[in-house]
Amino acid sequence: MNKNFNPLVSIVIPVYNGSNYLREAITSALNQSYKNIEVIVVNDGSTDEGLTEQVAKSFGDKIRYFSQENGGCGSALNCGVNVMKGEYFSWLSHDDLYTPNKVESQIKHLSTLVDKNTIVYSGFELVTDQLVKKETFLPHELTNAKNLNNSLMPVLQGLIHGCTLLIPKKLFDEIGQFDVTRRTTQDYALWFDFFRSTPVS
Repeated sequence: MNKNFNPLVSIVIPVYNGSNYLREAITSALNQSYKNIEVIVVNDGSTDEGLTEQVAKSFGDKIRYFSQENGGCGSALNCGVNVMKGEYFSWLSHDDLYTPNKVESQIKHLSTLVDKNTIVYSGFELVTDQLVKKETFLPHELTNAKNLNNSLMPVLQGLIHGCTLLIPKKLFDEIGQFDVTRRTTQDYALWFDFFRSTPVS
């Protein structure tokens, strides 16, 4: 990896009534082998008598914590985008986990590319509540190189999971943010806009 390429990565965790898994998600973000990160937790108007907030605040100044009225996942992600300090955005859902080298491996790959405004994505695993692996999705094994090089094809084939992406912050500034009127497909709508405008690798 190019040691001179060490950008700040903002890991944004939107959460609503997520005290059951939030601690593990935050811990997996903080335990990244790549250390130039900030972890932002956005409480999207949780109604669990403060339990989600208690979990988040237990991490003290290791994270940046924000709370807002409930507006949906897209709204919480936009809040994270608006307050992030990093050059790159990485989304982590409160009930998902990052492997320890998630960010490092993506920064390492990005460092080899000429265009640093490339979106980097990776495979992912589905696991049970007990972290027993159920299924693995590796894009390069599920489709051919031609499809992978077509920036929209991974989205159309369901090979993209938002939490695997590493996205240049400037794309949000130049193209836009998550559409808060979409309660369930705000991520795919934005990926279509992004992937038509920038390289994907």
